[in-house]
Amino acid sequence: MPVVNVEYTTRNEEKFEGYLTKPKGDGPFPGILIITAIFGVDDGMIELADAWASDGFIVSVPDIFWRQVSGPTADMEVAKGRMNDFDPDQGMKDIEDLLGDLRNRSECNGKVGILGFCFGGRYVHLSAARLGVDAGVSFHGTAIGQHLDETSNITCPVSHHFGGDDPAVPMDEVNAIKEAYSQNPNADIGIYPGIGHNFSMPNKPGYDESAANISRSAALRIFRSM
Repeated sequence: MPVVNVEYTTRNEEKFEGYLTKPKGDGPFPGILIITAIFGVDDGMIELADAWASDGFIVSVPDIFWRQVSGPTADMEVAKGRMNDFDPDQGMKDIEDLLGDLRNRSECNGKVGILGFCFGGRYVHLSAARLGVDAGVSFHGTAIGQHLDETSNITCPVSHHFGGDDPAVPMDEVNAIKEAYSQNPNADIGIYPGIGHNFSMPNKPGYDESAANISRSAALRIFRSM
């Protein structure tokens, strides 16, 4: 089990937990809110968060599935079950509260981006469209194609990265996403031929070091532009 070191409070005074990591020094630093894959705040996600902190960001990684089945899991049945039970509308309210929590921390300079893995990709897109984030990045993000009618509302820098052979995000959907963002000069859509799902996550099947490094470098440029 990962170390839980932060408690969040919703607008309705509900409490849930997560992981917070930051660079050495007093800051203030720009912030990144991570919306995890369906496996939650596992050791691999904590390693990724710590790497972003080493690049100069205060990083918040909430247990986004606290309303369904809390905690990290390696059980695919549990992971898929809580993904299916997740309420997108309530989730967006929680994400809005989480963005406010991070932005208002004394260690944060008020600039906050959002980073989503797999399941989290949809909420990067929606947060960029609705919640005034300063930047958005997704790696192999799913269900973005369900909300392309909101793309025109996005003005912040965004960077979405997809494997060209990812059954979770078929190329028809990727091409539709690319077309929807084509009029946005601040959008970067990366496509990696022959690469499947989870390519950015070293502890998961499907990891590809080359695609992970290229996409992360693009993401870092986006976040440093905040």
